Order: sequence, then C-alpha cells, then structure tokens
Amino acid sequence: MKAQSGVCAEPNLHGLTLFCNVMTDDVDSVRRKLARVPAIIAELDDRFSESMLNGFVAIGADYWDVVYPERKPIYLHRFPELQQADREAPRQPVDLLLQIRSDRFDANYLAGRAVLGWLGYDIEVVEQLRTFRYLDGRDLSGFIDAPDNPRGLRKRNVALLDAAAEPEFADGSYLLLQKFRHDLRHWDELGSARQEQLMGRDKVTGERLPEADIEGVTHASKTRLVDDQEQPIPLLRQNMPWGDLREQGLLALYFTQHPKAVTQWLKQRYYEDEQGHYDPLLDYTQAVNNASFFVPSVAFLNRHSCPLQGDLIQDSSLPE
Repeated sequence: MKAQSGVCAEPNLHGLTLFCNVMTDDVDSVRRKLARVPAIIAELDDRFSESMLNGFVAIGADYWDVVYPERKPIYLHRFPELQQADREAPRQPVDLLLQIRSDRFDANYLAGRAVLGWLGYDIEVVEQLRTFRYLDGRDLSGFIDAPDNPRGLRKRNVALLDAAAEPEFADGSYLLLQKFRHDLRHWDELGSARQEQLMGRDKVTGERLPEADIEGVTHASKTRLVDDQEQPIPLLRQNMPWGDLREQGLLALYFTQHPKAVTQWLKQRYYEDEQGHYDPLLDYTQAVNNASFFVPSVAFLNRHSCPLQGDLIQDSSLPE
C-alpha cells in the first residue's frame, strides 16, 4: 500500500488547489484517469526534484457513490452541519479536489496543466485557489498555525487508515476542508496583547500562556486535540494561507483516520458549551467553503481503474 504523496508531505512554499466537478457519465473513463493522477505527480516530482513537488486527488462524499459504488469508506459522509447564531460553515460540495504543492509556483502551474490536460473535458474546474507559506509557518493572523501538529512518522499514524481498520482503504485518509476568510482589519485593531488572550498562546513562540495569565475562553482551549474522555484526536492539519491585499484567509485541510472525532472537535468550536463559550477566533474569521472527501491510496485507485492500452501523460506542451 502507498498513500498519495500530498497527504503526509512536509510543508511547502506554494500550493495550488483545484475544486472540480465531473462532467461525464463515463465512470470507467473517470476511474482510469483518476488512477493516473498520482503517477503524473510523481513524474513531475522527478523532473522538479529540488522543489519537493507532491499532491493528491480526493473524491467528494457525494460523488463517491457514483464513481466507486461497490464499496465506500465507513465514515465518509457529507460535511457536518455547523451553525449557531452568526457562526456557520456552509457546505459547498464538489466531486473532486486536486492539490499540488511544491517550493516553486511555476512547478505547481506546470503540474496543474499536466493533470488538467490528462483529465480533459471530463472535469470542470469550479474554483482554483493559490496558497502560500507565510513567514515561518504562520497564519495571516500572525500566530504559528497548528503548533501542536504531529511531525515525522506520527503524521501517518493519525492521518492514514491501517489495514486492520478498513482493509480496502488502507493508506487512504478522510479529509475535511474549510476555506476561511479572515477579517484582518478588525483582528489587527485588537493589538497583540488582546490577540494573545483570545488565542491563549504567545504570538512569537506559539507556546500556551499560563492559565493564571488568561482571561476567559481561548482558541487554544477550544481546539485541544482530546475528546470527552481525554483521548487524543487523530488529526493532521495541512493548512496554508491564501489571498491578496483585498481578501485573504486560510485553507484548512484536516486529514484523519477518525472523522467522527474530528467532527466533534469542530462542533466544540462552533457550538456554545454549558458556560456559553465557543471558539473566540470565529468572531474574526468565517468558513465560506466546507466539504468532506476521501483520499484513496495509490493502490486503491489502480485496483479500481480500467486501463486502456497506451495510457500516457499527454505533456507535449511542457518544456523538457
């Protein structure tokens, strides 16, 4: 078994994310083309080896039953309903999600052209989003993004399914996506001291503030990666900022082997607890696009493809 390269990859400088819908009823063609995508990315990674190029294709929860009706990941469902007061996360499902990341924007662009050229008229790009690394891995809020993210081999342990759990989908990953749009003008008006109080972390180091120095509920307390029984929630965040000087935000990708736990983690951010507290950061950012996917292993895509003689990457327009 082998996971797609973009799931557990190290952070990159640039990202290109494509939200796509399938425009054909020819399921065999779609399966065949999806199976080739990881190989295209691998070939281009070899070509641009210094850029650490990686990527993945994910299948939307609503589209899975169309393209792979024989078997479905147990916990693959639509993105959960999250709405209370003025806090909401509206669903905007798409059939496919394609992401390419590397340390070179031009390599991402060429890889995007190659993948879209291979998929051809079978898909339509609904939205494309260019993301980037900000400073030393910070969100545009100025704080280190996901400072408690797993590192090294632990990424695989939290993000990827093992053969014992769901044998058919081993080395695949459940993916929940949120595209946040930040209100940086109001955020910046708070000043660093108030921002640290809301985040519950030091703005420079990312370390948690001592409890004695905190007033009220914090983002850090509402996003603790433990469940009601104080058991760790398996979650790998591959987040990257997006935007320009008019609008900006964060593309949050939550990879997990246990999406039910991540759904509960999201709910504790959006819904008030018994004391009326929710994640205070949600007063300064809104998730405008939310969807759930499954990222199959390379073996699964190949196993369920319908190869035709002579399937090759059509990249004659790309420079050698």
